[in-house]
Amino acid sequence: MPRQEYEIIVVNDGPVDATVKTIANHHEVPLFFQPQRGAAAARNLGAKQAQGEILLFTDADCVPESNWIESMIAPFADQEVVGVCGVVRTRQTGLVPRFIQLEYDYRYRNIARHSQIDFVNTGTAGYRRQVFMDSGGFLEDLLGAEDAELSFRLANAGHKMVFVPQAIVYHSHPASLWEYARRKCHYSYWRMIVYRGYPRKAVADSRTPQTQKIQIGLFFLLAVALIGSVLWMGFVWLAGGLALLFLSISLPFWWWVLRKDSGVGLLIPLFLLVATASVGAGVIAGLTYHSVLKLKRSELTDGRC
Repeated sequence: MPRQEYEIIVVNDGPVDATVKTIANHHEVPLFFQPQRGAAAARNLGAKQAQGEILLFTDADCVPESNWIESMIAPFADQEVVGVCGVVRTRQTGLVPRFIQLEYDYRYRNIARHSQIDFVNTGTAGYRRQVFMDSGGFLEDLLGAEDAELSFRLANAGHKMVFVPQAIVYHSHPASLWEYARRKCHYSYWRMIVYRGYPRKAVADSRTPQTQKIQIGLFFLLAVALIGSVLWMGFVWLAGGLALLFLSISLPFWWWVLRKDSGVGLLIPLFLLVATASVGAGVIAGLTYHSVLKLKRSELTDGRC
């Protein structure tokens, strides 16, 4: 696409860093600053400055392919389409990034089955600007999962969003298990906050495989059984059965990964354990937050504090 047909807007969220030096070499690219308020606020600021009818978002750790813009805007030829989600890939070769990419690819298999989707990942996202602005944009109180919240909000309003596998960005996935677990926990915590407003999405959405949600439930039961085994040996058998059930539910994904990448496939039990434990920790934190917030509101309503 000719350069004069699109604009690039960069928003720096927080302290001055290498972003400023990079943009200084590109005088035609406007750079906006804001105090550190999070990605949602930064994206909203960029959207307010945009002049075009279509907004495309990507992240600082993403590199779009040369045809990304053309691929992203093509579905907007259908006037009913208000949101578009592309594909995240990686060029990293480490075991952890390769596993993360396979997680993404497995989800894309699920997404591709839907003619309409209810989740747009902001690493490669497109919206009609008018609809985006009319909806209020990203919810700035959220410091994670703001893409899920906006997607659910637009879907609930009856807007059409679609998946475009030809629109690719290359992302830097976490390189270590610790960083992977930390991000999983952080995102699942904020997803729980989002689910408070969209409880039906906690049951099913176009992105998350149902097996993942079952695995989280089994993980909680397994943890309880292991703790209970200290008091009664019968729980050891229960824990063993739950562990086997967890692995059996994981078999389709495990077999799919083995065919794609045998090196990663051999470590699937470890990766799944870390992933499920991290998501479970985020879920517990999110539920705890809900409970505490509900209690405080109840006390305020009752006039006890």
